[in-house]
Amino acid sequence: MMKVLRLVASIYPICAGLIFLSLSLLTFTHPEILSYYSIGVDTPAARIAIRAMIGGGELAVAVLLLLGGSLNLTFKQRCVIGAVVFSCVGLARVLSGMGEGFEFLIGQPLREAIAELVLALLGLISATVFVGDYEISSSDK
Repeated sequence: MMKVLRLVASIYPICAGLIFLSLSLLTFTHPEILSYYSIGVDTPAARIAIRAMIGGGELAVAVLLLLGGSLNLTFKQRCVIGAVVFSCVGLARVLSGMGEGFEFLIGQPLREAIAELVLALLGLISATVFVGDYEISSSDK
C-alpha cells in the first residue's frame, strides 16, 4: 500500500498541474464552456473577464505546480498548493450548493465537488508521504 501511496505522491504535482493547465487552456480558448453554468459570455467584455480571471488563475496554479521546483518551491509545498486550491474550490461548491438548496448540488455540481475534494485529499496525502524525505529526485529541488 505504501508503494502505491509513494507513486501517487510522486506524480501528484504534475497531474494536478496538468489538470489546471488543461482547464486554463479550455477556459481561454472556449470561455463559452461556462455557459453550462448559465454564466453569460455573450459580450467581448465577459469573455475577456472569464479568460483573465478564471483561465489566468488556473494558469497561475498550473505554473506553480508544474514549474515550482524551478521557483524554489519544495515538493511538499507544491502538493499543499494543489490540495489547498482543490479543497477550497470543492468546499466552496458544497457550501454554495447548500446555501442555494441541496437540489442544486445534485448531479454535475456534486460530481465536481467530489472530484475536487478527492484531489485535495490526494494532495494532502502526497505532502505527508514524503515528510522525512528532503528531495524526491535531483530535478525536484
